[in-house]
Amino acid sequence: MFLRLFVLLLVFANLIFFAWAQGYLGQVDANHEPRRMTQQLQADKLRIVRMDRKAIVERDEIGCRLVSSLKVADAEALKLAIEATGAEVRFLPLAGPLVYRVLIGGLDNEAAMDKKAAELKRLGVKEFNSVTLDGGRQEIILGSFDTEAAAAKFLEGLEKRRVKSAQVERREAPATKAQLEVRVRASVLLQQLPRLIAPYTGASLSICAV
Repeated sequence: MFLRLFVLLLVFANLIFFAWAQGYLGQVDANHEPRRMTQQLQADKLRIVRMDRKAIVERDEIGCRLVSSLKVADAEALKLAIEATGAEVRFLPLAGPLVYRVLIGGLDNEAAMDKKAAELKRLGVKEFNSVTLDGGRQEIILGSFDTEAAAAKFLEGLEKRRVKSAQVERREAPATKAQLEVRVRASVLLQQLPRLIAPYTGASLSICAV
């Protein structure tokens, strides 16, 4: 008797649960497992894909390097070789040291220079060089010195010889060294640039200043 009652109660409980799960007893929670199972779209096409790290390719961005300690002629030749890789290269000549020249300028043409040279020789000044400037103008270089004091002392000696038109001018010596600023893809910077600068003894490679 007791066993029959227990079985009837169990069957009744299952019927109540079934009616509740189907919504016959009221609204069913949308997140309830039976309802979610019916709402799946093309669940059979769901796949778990493992991420392949080898498929991640590093970005080949533009970088900048500075090639230093190059002679002017070497820098010009290297510039052409680097530009052949598709790089953008800027030639940066380095200013030479300051020099102090004692000279006679303001000579309009070669005839004026010859006249002044003849005058210097009559005054006993025999060592000088003539230089042709833009537009045919001329100047006479009497001496070149590392310091202003040395140039002033030399000028004082010329004045004692009655050379009145000479003067001291401060100038930069012609550049003997140059740098190259190279902008190109990172792969070229890392692979080809070191190979291209290797033949140039003393050349150094650094990151461009910001």
